[in-house]
Amino acid sequence: MAAVTATLVTRESAGSLTLHIVTFGSTADGSTYASGIPSIIGYWGNVITDGTQTKEGIDVTLSDSTFTFNLGETKTSGIMLYVLSRC
Repeated sequence: MAAVTATLVTRESAGSLTLHIVTFGSTADGSTYASGIPSIIGYWGNVITDGTQTKEGIDVTLSDSTFTFNLGETKTSGIMLYVLSRC
């Protein structure tokens, strides 16, 4: 598993919660991201497709604050990760 680096991280306040929007460039299947985000209560991901993919979707798993991206493809041109946490 290769670690990936975020190309953009945005945080939005939603009362007592924070929505973290993390963007990645080209990402390989099985890549990991050590977010360091505390008190995670929910997360989901979207694949940014480049038009050459034949399969859709992404499975995102979480262990502590590290995310693993399991793709339907060998790699993708990008991923958007959304993480909801308590402030």
